[in-house]
Amino acid sequence: PQKVITIKKGTAGNLVYAANWEQKPQYPITYHLNGGIVTTNPVSYHEDTETFTLNNPTRSGYTFVGWSGSNGSIPQTTVTIPTGSTGERDYVANWVIITYDITYNLDGGTANGNPISYTVETEDFTLNNPTRSGYTFTGWTGSNGTAAQETVTVKKGTTGSLSYTANWTPVEPD
Repeated sequence: PQKVITIKKGTAGNLVYAANWEQKPQYPITYHLNGGIVTTNPVSYHEDTETFTLNNPTRSGYTFVGWSGSNGSIPQTTVTIPTGSTGERDYVANWVIITYDITYNLDGGTANGNPISYTVETEDFTLNNPTRSGYTFTGWTGSNGTAAQETVTVKKGTTGSLSYTANWTPVEPD
């Protein structure tokens, strides 16, 4: 195939030419999501692909702090691949675990040893029940619902801030 065709003066007759095209190479993009999920990020591109920005992943219980890899070692939350770029790309999702608060309304009671925070990776734990002079503890309400429960266990994998209220009934005098 020739890139330039010259038709000489005086040429007669019908001429037929066929265009020959060569596909530009596709470059793969690899993602290491480290437990996260992302939708609609391209898995390849070529140098004529329009400029695009990577969609950021999500992960329950974590904050995404950026992509590292082909864009450098410092995580960036906005990574754009401009038209004209070439070469394979490799990106790693970087995360920071979220610490959630736990608040208690003991309504005059005391409880020792209950955690005031947790993460999605904290092992299961059961709340210690409070005590209050002259009252019987009837259960916790709040993040566990409106029906008082004497045993409340927070399971590993739970997310979000939690709040619990101690419920009491007065002890009947003898």
